[in-house]
Amino acid sequence: MVTSSQNRSVFISLCLILLLSTLSSCSGRPRSPRLIGKKDTYASGRILIKFNSGFSSVSMTETAKKFDLRPSSISCGSVHLHSVRPGTELEAAEAFMLDPAVEYAEPDFLIFAATTGEYAAAEGRSLEIRGVATREMHSTPRSTNDEGTPNDPFYDKQWALAKIEAEAAWKVSTGSNVIVAVIDSGVDLDHPELSARVLEGYDFVNEDTEADDDYGHGTLVAGVVAAAAHNERGIAGLAFDAQILPVKVLDSQGQGVSSNLTCALYWAADEGADVINISIISFGPSFGMQSAINYAANEGALVFSASGNLYEQGNPVTYPAALDNVIAVGATDKDDAHAWFSSAGTFVDIAAPGVSIYSPFPPTHDEYRSVNGTSLATPHVVGLAALVLSAAPSLSSAEVEAVIQQSAVDLGDTSKDDKFGHGRIDASAAMSLTISSLPVQLLLPRVDSTVPTVTPTVTPSPTPDSTSELTPTPSPTPTPSQ
Repeated sequence: MVTSSQNRSVFISLCLILLLSTLSSCSGRPRSPRLIGKKDTYASGRILIKFNSGFSSVSMTETAKKFDLRPSSISCGSVHLHSVRPGTELEAAEAFMLDPAVEYAEPDFLIFAATTGEYAAAEGRSLEIRGVATREMHSTPRSTNDEGTPNDPFYDKQWALAKIEAEAAWKVSTGSNVIVAVIDSGVDLDHPELSARVLEGYDFVNEDTEADDDYGHGTLVAGVVAAAAHNERGIAGLAFDAQILPVKVLDSQGQGVSSNLTCALYWAADEGADVINISIISFGPSFGMQSAINYAANEGALVFSASGNLYEQGNPVTYPAALDNVIAVGATDKDDAHAWFSSAGTFVDIAAPGVSIYSPFPPTHDEYRSVNGTSLATPHVVGLAALVLSAAPSLSSAEVEAVIQQSAVDLGDTSKDDKFGHGRIDASAAMSLTISSLPVQLLLPRVDSTVPTVTPTVTPSPTPDSTSELTPTPSPTPTPSQ
């Protein structure tokens, strides 16, 4: 451990020069984050500080005076937002890392909706949701002879549900009694496809409980998870009986800050979210986000994040997908090929359909968009997690992850690979594994359990029989590739 102030200064400076690939420190202490990208990817004049036990302020120190440090009213999970003189964010974070009162300090990273325009947003251009708009108009219900097949007019366009064999899964579970937090741009609270399933959420952008969607991205995501089925309109969500907990952290331009995402994770976990969907990316490995994710995981929540859509733009590592205790999702197309945009790397855990995905879009209640992106792949996996938890509510987070991974269709290289992770999800196989392969005690009411600090990986098992069990084997999370 470094003992002198001079050596600590040299150490921190060297760490800042290097591009972070993990959140581990050279001396066992976190390093201050490094900018990723051509332009600033953090908010001006803001830093986050987490104090060591026994400390609550650095406001009277010379360092605080140098950077004109001022506390704000925003804090969550012992992480506090402070204002500093604009233009000094990285310098201030480096300086406060030398303070014995501080566990870590970092800029307030910008976050973006995981659409095909992430880089456009990072470069200050409009982040437009690209896709083909389709109005429901006077669409007539689908005629079906199978009472298990939804009569929603656009159900025939939902190739993804057919690919993952959703109808077979629905014979076992439809996601009831599961709360799915959608941390995004909010949700259209009055949309007939979603209104009956939406709980009271929170808007961290405007600081109120009206988590309405003025951008559209969160509504698209929520629709994939839990749009009403059998209601003779629109589409069917994969877990159409799940409840949606909307948490707004993105503004009307699809952008936000990591401090709000950090607080949103703490809030969603405290509100009882079973599964958390984060179809958001950032270019900064935030310690604050990691702390919040660990908290949510220890509260029993499964956290899923989009891997990003930057495969053809240099394929940079994105966050929170590459953080610990996050299940990162890549996208596939109709032919089970790697979607051309889907970011890849050792951090990718699983894949799901993410091309030409139909979902409701605000502000009108008759518009649906066909959209590409890992943003839409992620809620397919989240919906599957809801189906599994609904069928077997006693499962731990690691066991649900094991079900999803072991039942996936292996694509690409044998076993886990950088594009597909453990493979493309298969809802039918997942439900079969859930009801036939788990020991009887796992089908009892769920009890909370603390997750390990490392992300569990799954040891492949033979074709399950009625006595087989899922045994997740924890192992350290591999270092994300650049």
